[in-house]
Amino acid sequence: MNHVTQARVVQVIEHSKDIREYVLEIEIERKYNPGSFVQLTLDLVTASDIWPDSRTFSIASYEKGVMKFIIKNVGSYTSKLFDGLIIGNKCTIKYPFGELFNKNLTSEKHLFIAGGVGITPYLSLIKYYELNNLLDNISLFYSAKYFRDLLHYESLKGMLSENIEVFITREKCSNCHNRRINLEDINRIADEETNIYICGSKKFNKDYKEILMKNGYSKIFMDEWE
Repeated sequence: MNHVTQARVVQVIEHSKDIREYVLEIEIERKYNPGSFVQLTLDLVTASDIWPDSRTFSIASYEKGVMKFIIKNVGSYTSKLFDGLIIGNKCTIKYPFGELFNKNLTSEKHLFIAGGVGITPYLSLIKYYELNNLLDNISLFYSAKYFRDLLHYESLKGMLSENIEVFITREKCSNCHNRRINLEDINRIADEETNIYICGSKKFNKDYKEILMKNGYSKIFMDEWE
């Protein structure tokens, strides 16, 4: 059963004119797995009310008392969120949703493939792995159009060290791959027993899922709701 609670905005970080990170203080907490997502609405409602208009967002953190969300302004409702989610204001969230992560697989090898703001659910997953001293089990491929589009790059680099590889597609950057992620990259890191996660745009997810399935990979996990 999903849990409904109100949350208060305590911090807003503007990554770009269209991408903001919101830090919400949760009134009543419930346990959730990293990689989960919530339904977020500006309306203040309870579990007994009819659920109003809302949007789904991956939880970009794994810590007690707060949740972080990275929101891209791409439509009428996200525009309303940009106007309404200001410091001190409240909203309502319903959670947890999603089956991106299975704790039974923690000790296995994982490859995370992220496109743009698709890094969001991995932020909570990687934090979970750090807290459990399992970061050596993770490799991250992070793709973006421009280096400035990378979110939390320095903290990810600090945690993952050589296990993060960055792919920049529209400019030349030192210490990055200046191209898209390709099959040879995946083959270099993964084998048929590797759990491979994909999170990006719908086209990004579809393209890489097709590539993986055509080449014998079967342990594929995706944020299908995006």
